[in-house]
Amino acid sequence: MLRRSRRAAILVAGLVAFGLACAAYSLSRRSHDAAALEEAGRTLHRLISQRVDQHDAHLTSLSALVQAAEPAPVATVEQVIASIVRFYPRIVGIDVVDLALSPPRSLFDAADPAVVAEEARQAVGSNLRTRALDGGSRLLLVKRALTDGVGHYALALIVDMNRLSASDTPLPEGAAVQLRLIEQGEAAAEPAGAFGVDIASRTQPLRLTLTTSAPDWPLPPPAFLALAGLLVALATLLVDRLLEARIAAREAARKALLAEQDARLAHAGRVNAMGELASGIAHELTQPLTAILGQAQAGRRLLAQPGADQAVLAGAFEAIARNARRAGDILGRLRAWISKSEPVVETVDLTELAGEVVHLLAANAQAVGATLRVTGDGSKPLVRADRVQLEQVVFNLARNGLEAVEGRDGERSVTIEVGTQGSDAMLVVSDNGPGLSPEAQARLFEPFFTTKPAGLGLGLALCVRLVERFDGTLAAENAAGGGALFSVRLPRIASATRQEAAE
Repeated sequence: MLRRSRRAAILVAGLVAFGLACAAYSLSRRSHDAAALEEAGRTLHRLISQRVDQHDAHLTSLSALVQAAEPAPVATVEQVIASIVRFYPRIVGIDVVDLALSPPRSLFDAADPAVVAEEARQAVGSNLRTRALDGGSRLLLVKRALTDGVGHYALALIVDMNRLSASDTPLPEGAAVQLRLIEQGEAAAEPAGAFGVDIASRTQPLRLTLTTSAPDWPLPPPAFLALAGLLVALATLLVDRLLEARIAAREAARKALLAEQDARLAHAGRVNAMGELASGIAHELTQPLTAILGQAQAGRRLLAQPGADQAVLAGAFEAIARNARRAGDILGRLRAWISKSEPVVETVDLTELAGEVVHLLAANAQAVGATLRVTGDGSKPLVRADRVQLEQVVFNLARNGLEAVEGRDGERSVTIEVGTQGSDAMLVVSDNGPGLSPEAQARLFEPFFTTKPAGLGLGLALCVRLVERFDGTLAAENAAGGGALFSVRLPRIASATRQEAAE
C-alpha cells in the first residue's frame, strides 16, 4: 500500500511538471512573439517617418517651382512630377490646381480639383492639409503655393497607403500592418496584443498599427509535447527507482561515505578549474596593465618637470588609453570564449596587425635592447578572424621572442615576417635566442608547461586554440641559423574579397 501511494504521488508530480513545462513554453513563445512584433513595428515606424518627410520635401520643391514664374511653368513642373512618380512608386499622383479659376481647374488631371480646392481653402498660409481617399487606401496631401501673397495654386500629392506602409524586411509570421489617417479629436484604441504608434510627422497625422494572428497562448508543437512527455516519464521512473534504491541501501553506510568523498573531489576539481581560469586571465592582462602603469609613471614624471612637452604627454595618455582598451577587449574575448560565444570575425590585414603589435611592444623591445621589426614580400595578405584574438596570438609570440633574446650577447632581434604560401597567409615570428630544447618542442603547447621561472604555461596553449578557431595552424621549430621560429598559417581571402575590403 505504501509503495502504491508513493508511485501515485510521483505520477501526480510528473503531470504537474509536464503542465509547467507547457506553460513555460507558451509564456516564452508569447513574450518572443510580442518582442518580435514590437521590434518590427519600431523598424517600420522609422521607415515610414522617413518616407512622409520625403512627401513634405517634394511638396516644398514643387511649391518653389510653381512660384518661380507666373503663370506656373507647366512643362517644367510636369517633368519634375514624372521623375518623382517614377522614383517613388508609392506616390500615385501629383497635381496642380489653379484656384483663381471658377470652377478651379486641374493642370494635370491627377486629382479632383473641387476636393483639392476645398482642402486648400481651409489651409492656413502654406500649411499642409490631409484627407483620406477611397476608404483610407489612399492619402491626399494639399499645399498652397503662395505666388502672390494669397496663393491661387494648390499642390496635391496622392499616396498609396499600402505602399507607404510596405516593409523592406520580412514581418513576423501572422503580422498585419495598418496605416491610417488620424482624424482630429480621435482617440487611439488598439486591440489587445497589437503594437501601435503615431508616425513622427508634424504635417501628416498618421498612426501605424501592427496586429498578429498568433494566439495569445500558443500551444507547444507536437515534437515539444512528445519530448516533454518522454522526459517527464523518464524522470518519474528514475525517481521511483531512486527511492527504491534508497530504501534498499539504507544499511550501505560505506557506499554513502564513498559518495560523499566523490562529491568533495568534484568540488575540489571545480575550485581548481576556477584557479586555472583566474591564472589565464592574469596572464593575458599582465602586459597591458604593466604598460598602463609605466606610461602613467612616465607622464607623472613629465608633469613634475618645468615646461613639460605636451606632445610627449599626449603620447603617454594615448598609450594608456590604447592599452586600457586592449585590456578590455581581452577580457571581453575571454568571457566570450568561456561562454562559447561566437567570435567577432572580420577582415584582418596581417601586415597592419603585425605593425600594431610592434607598436605595442616597442617599450618592451627597448627595455631588453632588442630590435623588433616587420618584414614581408609586399603581398599584404588578408584573413578572416577576430582581430583582438589574432592580435593576442601575435603579441604573445613576439613577447616570447623578446624574452628569449633578453640577456643575450651581441645583436638581439625579433622579426615578424608576413607573406603568402599558396592559398594560405603566413605570419612567422623568429628570434635569434637560444632556441627550443627537445623537451620544450615536445610539450610546447601543453597547458601549464613552461620553461620560465615565473611562467604559467598558458600563453602558447591559448594561442593554439585561438588560431584553430579560424581554421589555422600554429607550429614551432628551431631556425637553421639559431633561435626559435613560430609559424601561423591561416586561409587567405581571395583577391575579389581583398578588393572589396580595400574599398
